[in-house]
Amino acid sequence: MLRTSIRPPRLAEDILQGIRLGRMYGNEINPLDVAKALDAHKVKYVLVGGHAVNGFNGRPRTTVDVDLVALYPKKAVTVLLAAFPHLKAKDTPVVIRLSFEDGKEAVDVLKPEPSKLLRRLLSIAKVHPVPKIGKLRIPPVEGVLAAKFAAMISLGRRAGDRMQDAADFIHIVEANEKLNEELLKELGELVYEGGATELLKLLAKARAGETLDI
Repeated sequence: MLRTSIRPPRLAEDILQGIRLGRMYGNEINPLDVAKALDAHKVKYVLVGGHAVNGFNGRPRTTVDVDLVALYPKKAVTVLLAAFPHLKAKDTPVVIRLSFEDGKEAVDVLKPEPSKLLRRLLSIAKVHPVPKIGKLRIPPVEGVLAAKFAAMISLGRRAGDRMQDAADFIHIVEANEKLNEELLKELGELVYEGGATELLKLLAKARAGETLDI
């Protein structure tokens, strides 16, 4: 069987491709819509999840909802409910989920307080223009990798989702030859004490084409 070809990421173009794929599956709200609403009210956020992954994996995929971390989650939710009044909010200890009437997920607003990593991602995010459309605040590729590392080792996460996290991790590593390993170590250690070592082990396995043990 031929190996899938790997190409360098094209951040803005690939995120747009992910948005187009989402529309094919009926996803009405995309990260550019969300960012526009938050920026208009000066709400600090950083995009994470599948849409952020699409910016760095060289092979955009669809994703169910928009995941973001907001410095002030309740303010972010107030802004988003005003922009998308057909959504309903459900508050939990770690995330405020905005969903449609039928229960379909639209936006997850993650709370930064429980996570040192999420707070750090807010501080190192950069603004990336999407020509003629808007802009997005996204972590550097190392931040997206660290977030995927945190997700795929989470025992409270469904097994299938953890498998997707591992696949995303591998695809990002394959598509990005140059990674700042010092930054990765710093971010891995924020996931848990000793996380830096485990993150670098997974990085080495992904580079070698090996299966990740999660």
